[in-house]
Amino acid sequence: MRTTVHTFLAVCVLGAACSGRIGGGGRGQGATGGLATGAVGGPSGGAGAAMGAAGSGGAGALAPAGMRRRTPTEYWSSVSDLLGLDASVPVPVTEDVAAISGFKNVAASTLTISAEGVSEYADAALSVSALVFDDATKRAALVGCSPAAASDPCVRTFLQAFGRRAWRRPLTGAEVDRYAGIVASLAPMADVWTGLQYAVAGLLQSPWFLYRVEVGEPDPTRARPLRFSAYEMAERLSYFLWDTTPDDALLDAAASGDTLAPAGLDGQVSRLLASPRAHAGVARFFREYLSTDDLATMTKDATLFPGATPTLAAAMQGEIAATTADLVFTRRADLRDLLDNRQTFVNAELAALYGLPGVTGTALAPATLPDSGPRAGLLGTAAFLALNARADRTSPTLRGRFVREQLLCEPVAPPPANVAATFDAPGAATAGTTLRQRLVQHMSDAACSSCHALMDPLGFAFEHFDALGAYRATEGGLAIDDTGTVDGQAFTGPRALAAALRANPAVTGCLTRQIYRYGTGHLETDGEAPVLADIGARAQAAGNAYVDYLRAIVESDGFRFAGGLR
Repeated sequence: MRTTVHTFLAVCVLGAACSGRIGGGGRGQGATGGLATGAVGGPSGGAGAAMGAAGSGGAGALAPAGMRRRTPTEYWSSVSDLLGLDASVPVPVTEDVAAISGFKNVAASTLTISAEGVSEYADAALSVSALVFDDATKRAALVGCSPAAASDPCVRTFLQAFGRRAWRRPLTGAEVDRYAGIVASLAPMADVWTGLQYAVAGLLQSPWFLYRVEVGEPDPTRARPLRFSAYEMAERLSYFLWDTTPDDALLDAAASGDTLAPAGLDGQVSRLLASPRAHAGVARFFREYLSTDDLATMTKDATLFPGATPTLAAAMQGEIAATTADLVFTRRADLRDLLDNRQTFVNAELAALYGLPGVTGTALAPATLPDSGPRAGLLGTAAFLALNARADRTSPTLRGRFVREQLLCEPVAPPPANVAATFDAPGAATAGTTLRQRLVQHMSDAACSSCHALMDPLGFAFEHFDALGAYRATEGGLAIDDTGTVDGQAFTGPRALAAALRANPAVTGCLTRQIYRYGTGHLETDGEAPVLADIGARAQAAGNAYVDYLRAIVESDGFRFAGGLR
């Protein structure tokens, strides 16, 4: 009997979620981009109606509007907020998104959901809704009433309130009718609570939930092709600053049009940044920008690096999270302090790697790196040094590539297919030579020199740090040469490199780009150069703190307007 009911319920849910279109939306919700074959409903106007639309209209300076898939992080943070679940709940398996230029939300704007992904999202929606509705206390807290029948007015009241939170806009009357119909259909063969559970699961399978629908609307006040609607602005704000779905206060502000008015927008930015929830948005930016999630699967040669434990990797990741939170929220420091900051957070295991005495326990505690030591800032963290190294040795190339691409925003081409891109560990054939010497020899190959010349002279700065990030005086008993150049400027060691980078305007410009990419979910277009220049100038004038960049981005044309539909 239970199998029969479950099958019937699933059909009902899919009948509501897979309406074949994204339609009937509120203000600013027009035609939207197509979903993959077999996805949870297609958009109004057929597959790809807007996603494939050519041209940006108007001046064409801004990136186009459109739909983008949720990333796994956005999916889970939204579901847990909507249902009141906490971090201890196992995360359902959903289709992952590979990063573009380090950011998953940039990649998500180019992707649809596969047929397999649809199945995963369906299973996840049923699973997480059951976690709440199988518990009488949790379901009462979520619904806010105890309906005796499907006709109870509180059923529609709940669906309207929950639907607005889930879809980031008010539901139309027809949409409420559709999900209330699930409850009415299932109550006779199960009960009202079961009907509500499957109505919730249906809302969580809809394209309106699985995609961030940001298609814009005509702007009546200025000569721009499109502005993001009040509700779309609420969505963009919340995911940028909180990494989750908008709360009721932000949706209320959208309903009144406050998210379109400069004063109202500024007030919401202040409110969101003052909340502890802003830590989530900042943390995700730095996790993706620095790829620190990769620490969980990082491997090192156990013979060479017996100290490379999962707990040490977790401490490395925790150090980055705590240090960036301290810089952003506690000290509100100049963003360039990332490069030479000596304030950090370590536990006993990480302190031992750093050679810092007097630290005990597994919890991270504040620490100050010695002023005379070789280590400072982001580029001195074990997370950066270990992630940008091989399993058995250092890699000036990987470390230099990070500086070139992530701090200077200068992409490096991959090696030609017919060129060896790796070196053997030191052995009989390489005895008496350092890795630097072998790389210099490698760069003598004309096919290699153009790219390696961009990376290796930067990465040589870190050769006093082994593949795990521990300091070493020599390499195999040989003297280490940590001199290098950055765009023609000579330096010795990582702290001198950090000083040169701090003074380089290209670094500030690159950091502006990185935060903008994360905040808008796309790679900047050539036409957005004036927008980025204005963001950087305004942030620097305000103090150059991370939150100054957040404000400048939110208030920019690039965040509030679009050049047309994809």
